Amino acid sequence: MSKVISSGNEFVFNDEILQNPYPTYARLHQEGPLHYLEVGSKWPVWSIVSHAECSSIAKDTRLSAKRAKQMLLPLPISRQAEFSELARMLSLWLIFMDPPEHTRLRKLLNKGFSAVAVEGLRPQVEAIVDQMLRPLQPGSEVDLMREFANPIPVRIILEMLGISQDMRDTFVEWSRAIAAFRGNPNRGVEEAQAAQDALISLTEFFRKTVAERRRNKGSDLISLLIDIEEEGEVLTEEELYAQCIALLFAGHETTRNLIGNGMYTLLQNPQQTAELREKPEIIRSAVEELLRYESPVQFTARVLKEDIEVCGQPIRKGWTVLCMLGAANRDPKQFDEPDRLDLKRLNNQHLAFSAGLHFCIGAQLARLEGQIALRNLVQRFPKMKLAGARPEWAPTFGLRGLKSLPVIM
Repeated sequence: MSKVISSGNEFVFNDEILQNPYPTYARLHQEGPLHYLEVGSKWPVWSIVSHAECSSIAKDTRLSAKRAKQMLLPLPISRQAEFSELARMLSLWLIFMDPPEHTRLRKLLNKGFSAVAVEGLRPQVEAIVDQMLRPLQPGSEVDLMREFANPIPVRIILEMLGISQDMRDTFVEWSRAIAAFRGNPNRGVEEAQAAQDALISLTEFFRKTVAERRRNKGSDLISLLIDIEEEGEVLTEEELYAQCIALLFAGHETTRNLIGNGMYTLLQNPQQTAELREKPEIIRSAVEELLRYESPVQFTARVLKEDIEVCGQPIRKGWTVLCMLGAANRDPKQFDEPDRLDLKRLNNQHLAFSAGLHFCIGAQLARLEGQIALRNLVQRFPKMKLAGARPEWAPTFGLRGLKSLPVIM
């Protein structure tokens, strides 16, 4: 059995790990693939750092993705009942479902995220990136997260949903509230309340939007889902609202971090960036490597449906397993020189989008946005450099991204 961590919470999820988790991941790889930790003291979990084991667990039907209720466990027991609506609303998201419900909804949503549908968005994404970059002047100092990485993905997903861009800042605010709850294992009552309020507001917004869209359908994703529903597929009204919210959240939160983390990494590796500038045709492999090297999603969770053995360790039904995707993507058993950035890395089987049934439905869209955004930034602003002190990371361990990225363009 691998070495057990005895004092997990402060040992794993602390500010040092938030700023740079990779030295700790390297040590955990040396100690073994499986580690025990306690989140809070009320939520004991096992964490897996091995690439092979994370990939296997993500595909194992003996584990469940229905973990919305478990997300309340770090809260004081006396307060958990206040957030039953939060857990219920999250349980309607595709990523928190198991078959057959997951299979049914995934089939419906796949129609809006097929390779053909996503590729059809390329001119739209190119135009939005161009429009967002045009006001930025070489030599000026800007916060690249605020001026570019944050608005780009939410603008694109709002266009896909057929929603006015006037709502962009409000949606970003609601999305960040949900991210602060979802991405922090040490989540407290304050984060839970903000996330619940955001989800209630989003649900009410989409209730009104869907009703209006039923009267005036367009070519947007909401209209597509309504059409699918009316053709006889089973999609409840609440499921429709929930998927719209989940798509908005996932479409914004992870892609903003792909762009922000990716650009920060490139600015720290000028030789690699110069090669990308000279050879823009490597942008596809470059984005895959940036996803591996600085993964926007650092871990995902599963709940055991039965007693099983993981990495030689018996684990009881009902316990939670964290698949540490960020650590798996630095696994020396899977990747040669895992801590070296190689924009031309071959056979890059990273787990940034997870694996199995819950492989990210928006992966192709995120890749497209990342490729277009990063290629344009590198080519248009060859003298871009970091400005000021080291950027601060957002306090969300599970969703790794920068609060701000000050640069001189």
